[in-house]
Amino acid sequence: MIYPPMSKLRTFVAVAQHGSFRKASEQLHLSQPALSLHIRDLEDMLQVPLFHRTTRSVTLTSEGERFLIRAHRALDQLESGIAELQDEAVRLRGRIVLSCLPTIAYNVLPKAISSFAIQHPNVDIRVFDEVNTLMLKRVLNREADFGIGPRPKRDEDLDFTLLLNDPFVAVVTKKHPLASQATVRLKVLAGLPILTLARGTNIRNHLDRVFEDKGLKLKPAYEVSHRATLCGLAQAGLGVGILPMMLHSMMDAKSLATIRIIAPEITREFGIVQRRDQAHRPVVVTFLSALEQSLRAGKGGQK
Repeated sequence: MIYPPMSKLRTFVAVAQHGSFRKASEQLHLSQPALSLHIRDLEDMLQVPLFHRTTRSVTLTSEGERFLIRAHRALDQLESGIAELQDEAVRLRGRIVLSCLPTIAYNVLPKAISSFAIQHPNVDIRVFDEVNTLMLKRVLNREADFGIGPRPKRDEDLDFTLLLNDPFVAVVTKKHPLASQATVRLKVLAGLPILTLARGTNIRNHLDRVFEDKGLKLKPAYEVSHRATLCGLAQAGLGVGILPMMLHSMMDAKSLATIRIIAPEITREFGIVQRRDQAHRPVVVTFLSALEQSLRAGKGGQK
């Protein structure tokens, strides 16, 4: 079914209200020939006459009277929708749906959401804290306005905007010889018993690439699936754990020391992941700006 353009509905309503093509054209700032063409097109589309035309007056046909009711209803709904969107833009109402890794949900989002909610209490924010593959799927399927995660592999449908870098640190028991040092070189770590997450995880894949790029071999003494297990092994003095700083900060491990890794410094990038063709609503744009401001003020928990 083909529906008439709203411009032609407005023309029809104006002619019906004024009972005059001339007055309607003056109201709409439309030439009379153009206005007449709108009405003819509308009648051709509907296949019924809408007006009785004489040299002195223009009156609605019975079909025109019925259609006028529906035209008013359609225009009212359109104006209501426009007003609602404008109200959302001015007052920032609506809903934001985002997906991110649990480390981001723990370290970055609470402060950003807290400050945003104070200024914009009428905005509902839904957070999916999930693994990277689910985040990417949700963004691609438009189930989330955007995601926050590592830089995705080349994808023509996605854009990435860097927000922060999360440095990797060496994690040891406070009795370990490294515990008193501020930094440790990667080459030194390579010669020590290393504790890492298992192969196949994003973190382990990243470490493997860094070691290989430096001509070093990563041969862990222990490989585990969970960061809590890794920290437990480090507390027991079984080796030196390597973890991103944000991931380690989620652990209440007061008996552990962290040492910054240098030569090279190892980091992983986090940023906004969104569809390239995504057009954000004002409320989402405002939240993204608030998120960036929060990171600049607090450095995203990286200290």
